[in-house]
Amino acid sequence: MLPYRLKLQALRALQTAFLLRLAVAGHSIKSDLPLWACWDREAKDEAKVFHLHTPKVAGCSVVEDLSGMVGCDEVYSQEVCFSYSSKRSYENTVVMVREPRAHVYSMYQFCHLALDPGYRFMVGKRQGLKGQANYHLASSFSEWINEWYESPRWGNYDIYEDYEFCYCPYNLQSSRLACNSEVAAKYCYATADFEKAMKNIHSATILGVVEAYHESFCLFSAQLLDSLPEHCDCESPAWSSYVETNVSHRDHFNGTVGSIYDMPKDIIQKVDSMTQEDRALYKAGVERFIVDINKVEVRFGKKILCESQQLKLQAA
Repeated sequence: MLPYRLKLQALRALQTAFLLRLAVAGHSIKSDLPLWACWDREAKDEAKVFHLHTPKVAGCSVVEDLSGMVGCDEVYSQEVCFSYSSKRSYENTVVMVREPRAHVYSMYQFCHLALDPGYRFMVGKRQGLKGQANYHLASSFSEWINEWYESPRWGNYDIYEDYEFCYCPYNLQSSRLACNSEVAAKYCYATADFEKAMKNIHSATILGVVEAYHESFCLFSAQLLDSLPEHCDCESPAWSSYVETNVSHRDHFNGTVGSIYDMPKDIIQKVDSMTQEDRALYKAGVERFIVDINKVEVRFGKKILCESQQLKLQAA
């Protein structure tokens, strides 16, 4: 039998190929067609693990790794509010945090490149792709940030209801942790209930950090399987044998379109201003992550988070 990861990769490849064939043929998709294997279209209230799927925070990679550990049927992942998890009987709640500057930059690139088949279908049906009648996306990241900074579009809507068919760059991570809804999270305002967001970042049973994905994987394993793979010792040669899961939406640009640090200083300052809550949330998340990792290190007698990586996280 094929290992779970290979099965999932094969399924995703077939889905992508099918979607692209439909796109070439000019067909639309049915609402019940699964776009990716990393979102659940139906609730799985009996699953063991709830994963808060915050857009552009390594969601698909996390789902693949969690599913490889406990089984796909035992993981529920969706772009909902964290509050959804408290109304069910999940044994574990998994949240990831990402450095806010990189997070916002990734949001724009996802929409600008528009390479994800599901996104292309949903936006294409609304005539919102480049060259179509309702394409309004800013031509550059700097222009996009300036537009939002000067004329924010506050309201309750999602990416497919946005004027530019893109994400809201204001404190997206905090808003998903603070909002309260039984359905898809739709929230775009300058601030969220930050006290609630901070409470929930600490109440999640497992917290990972995108910038320390390898270490986060080890934390998942320790918490869910009560074991650590050989590659979870950063002082061992086996550390380099780890191959990071990197499930993208075909928008993994590997620096080919630059990075947030190539942007003008005033643009970066505006991003910081727009993500003040997320920056404080990220800092708190990193602090908790280090504490959690240290506990696992003591428990298993292995060094997971080496000093150089810890210093990078704390300096972000």
